[in-house]
Amino acid sequence: MRSLAVLLLLLWSAAVSAADEVRVLIDVSGSMKQTDPQNLRVPALKLLLELLPPGTRAGVWLFADHPEPLLPPALVDDAWKRQATAASARIHSRGRHTDIEAALRAATAGWDKAPEDGHRHLILLTDGMVDVEGDAAADQASRERLLGRLLPGLQNRQVHLYTIALSDQADHALLKQLAVATDGWNETTRSAEQLQRVFLKIFRKALPRDAVPLEGNRFKVDTSVREYTLLVFHQPDSPETELVKPSGERWTAARHPDNVRWHRESGYDLVTVTNPMPGEWQLVAKADPDNQVMIVTDLKLKVPPLPNYVLAGDSLSLVAELTEHGKRITAANFLRLVDFQFRRDAAAEPVPLFPGEETGTYTQTVTDLESGTYTLQVTASSRTFERRWEQSVEVIANPVRLETTLPHRPGEDAVLRLIPDPTVIDLHSFHATAVLGNGDSRPFQAIGEGQWESRIPVGETPVTVNLQVEATDSQGHSLPVAFPPLSLEVQPEETPAEEEATAEEEMDEEALEEELLEEETESGRWWAAAAIAGGANLTLALVGFLLWRWLQRRTRKRHEALLQRLA
Repeated sequence: MRSLAVLLLLLWSAAVSAADEVRVLIDVSGSMKQTDPQNLRVPALKLLLELLPPGTRAGVWLFADHPEPLLPPALVDDAWKRQATAASARIHSRGRHTDIEAALRAATAGWDKAPEDGHRHLILLTDGMVDVEGDAAADQASRERLLGRLLPGLQNRQVHLYTIALSDQADHALLKQLAVATDGWNETTRSAEQLQRVFLKIFRKALPRDAVPLEGNRFKVDTSVREYTLLVFHQPDSPETELVKPSGERWTAARHPDNVRWHRESGYDLVTVTNPMPGEWQLVAKADPDNQVMIVTDLKLKVPPLPNYVLAGDSLSLVAELTEHGKRITAANFLRLVDFQFRRDAAAEPVPLFPGEETGTYTQTVTDLESGTYTLQVTASSRTFERRWEQSVEVIANPVRLETTLPHRPGEDAVLRLIPDPTVIDLHSFHATAVLGNGDSRPFQAIGEGQWESRIPVGETPVTVNLQVEATDSQGHSLPVAFPPLSLEVQPEETPAEEEATAEEEMDEEALEEELLEEETESGRWWAAAAIAGGANLTLALVGFLLWRWLQRRTRKRHEALLQRLA
């Protein structure tokens, strides 16, 4: 299936709610003495915890031979952050093993069922493989339990797992599979010096904040902003960071008023300003792409979150809207002054978002994404304010093709077929298993040259399936193969009447395409006529322009309607 069905309304809520919870697991095994000799896990964890908004619930565990709570889950406030800063000094590198299974079980204790509200985020930092007490067979058994039993439990309880690999020795395939299957995120860094930035990326994934663009070390604050937090990365020997108000007054870490909290750590400044002066502010520091301005405001740019992982060839649908006090803004006099733009990456040229079917919504469809990581951006700007939304999405170019045949009646089997690319994969090494949401597994069987098949029974309710694939290339190197989880459900057969309706709809779409082409030609003629008339009469030219714009909007809406019907 080439087009991704994104359930935008079910994923809505980029804002933090009181029920959002973040739990963190920090590896303290002995190998960290080499991987992180300066214990840079401490300032990285401090940054993550400082960024947590009030009202979030958070907890931290250390793990090696066994997990130990560093900070039990509690509500985040100023007192909790002071406690967290002190507790982070207890991070060490004295453990013998790396029991990831026990760590995940401890950190998810109390998450017995799916949450009624909010989101659950679990962050795992490790530099090693699964290493439990015992021999290699015990390690393999623990790894299999992670994928076969613990992973379906995480999915059923709606836990998003964010994995960070801090060395080449980490089990990258396992960490990536856990992240993809739970719609979390996987990061790899071979330098502990990058941990602060990696933790920032994870924070922005888990708990996105309202933001304004920071360009050329300048940013605009409007009258609706009650508070902003500025994050500035710097080198240890960098000059002192300065912040310049619109009035020209200059602030530093040592010199600022009482409405400013300035937290300086090795590697970054974190500055929070309450009731900031409206206007253009300037940052005096070396420009850095990870510097950012997060705001507290009632005027928000809302974009439902997208899947973090998609397969090459899938398409993504963006829907943006501005809200005030939680309600969508629909006033035409306001919206006509706002420019909505989209970039598929920071370096890409912006393209407009088009008005959606519902007043106040603006849409864009992202297609033709090749494999790689993209930072999608949506901006809403006017003369008086700017808002920016960002989300990183990884497009996976999978060397294994999946074909799915859904059953027509409950009790029948769905058929999954895997076809690996023989130019990439050694077919003799190929092995695959389908793991169901209840923990049961179904192996794939070879059914012919280069094809493997598994049959999954489907009942009245959808079945979640995780695909586990092991394969090597012709040189014997292990290949990471990851699939987002599948949801299998009954697909009733079309009745003859439905087939006839589908055929009529296709004919209607062809007629609509012809009508759209005629309207585009018509709109061009109207504009040309108006331009000629404008040479003699400015008023008539204006009327012509407005009529042309109306026709363009009507045509655009018809285009959008057609695209929706074709999707």
